[in-house]
Amino acid sequence: MPFSLLVLRASKILLPLLIGIYFFLAAIDNIEDPSANWIYLVHVLSMDTVPGDSSLGWRALHSPHACRLIFGGLVAWELVTALLCMAGTVQLLRAWSGNSQEFVRAKSWAVLGLTCGLIEWLFFFLILAGEWFQIWRSPLSTALDVAARMFAVTALSLLYLTQPEGSPESRPPERNHSS
Repeated sequence: MPFSLLVLRASKILLPLLIGIYFFLAAIDNIEDPSANWIYLVHVLSMDTVPGDSSLGWRALHSPHACRLIFGGLVAWELVTALLCMAGTVQLLRAWSGNSQEFVRAKSWAVLGLTCGLIEWLFFFLILAGEWFQIWRSPLSTALDVAARMFAVTALSLLYLTQPEGSPESRPPERNHSS
């Protein structure tokens, strides 16, 4: 197998691994020190930092049970995403020296994990917090920048991972343009 293909595959293995580590650390942080993000989540859900003249205040959640359920769901989603990305990394490692079809088949778990990561950023942060709870109108809106950045990193990783392999041997020969 050409060195260039080994390097390409190594890069496609590292991205889901690193994103999986990110989600794992985010989940562990939320489990071990929930107060940091818990306070933020309660502010988002209660919409208490959105200007008072908003006619969308009826969307606010003030139930501690609902807040705990959403927080728990977010942490569970982060753990599942991390595990899927890491399982995908293991599958990709196993197929690293295999043929192209084996490597393509091994991408499934990593694709699923990265897709779960995209869903988290898109649903929990951009749609739910950003639009439904109007965080973009709040001083807490800086979290949307982080969400957008992580969405972009995860999306680019997913796009890169799913690109077909292109070893030099699989390309058509170049034409000789000398006259």
